[in-house]
Amino acid sequence: MDTKLITDITNWLKTTDLVEFCYHHNHNCIEIKTREALPAPLQSTCHLIAVTAPAIGFYHAAAKGKSLVLKEGQSVKSGASLGFVETVSGKQSIAVPADGTLRIISAEEGKPVEYGQPLFFIEP
Repeated sequence: MDTKLITDITNWLKTTDLVEFCYHHNHNCIEIKTREALPAPLQSTCHLIAVTAPAIGFYHAAAKGKSLVLKEGQSVKSGASLGFVETVSGKQSIAVPADGTLRIISAEEGKPVEYGQPLFFIEP
């Protein structure tokens, strides 16, 4: 399709109140939409706080011989333990950053984790 034609159509569209234009000619088609024709961006609000892995290693809820049962929907207090990541150099603890409700548990006992990987999501 001729670029001059596209430019002419675009310039003409700017002078109208049209928000969308479709042109067909000799098996060629051009569709032009202005910003007004585009749907408004989705406004999502997420109030969940991600609790991420502090290091690369293996996630554990509790030390051997001890238990820590975490369930989705349970209340958690700021500073409470969510387990730890076992690394080559030691253990990196995982603490609750704010009071709230544990909504999503994506950490799995004994599984490898990456630095910054979301392990839990808390709703304040």
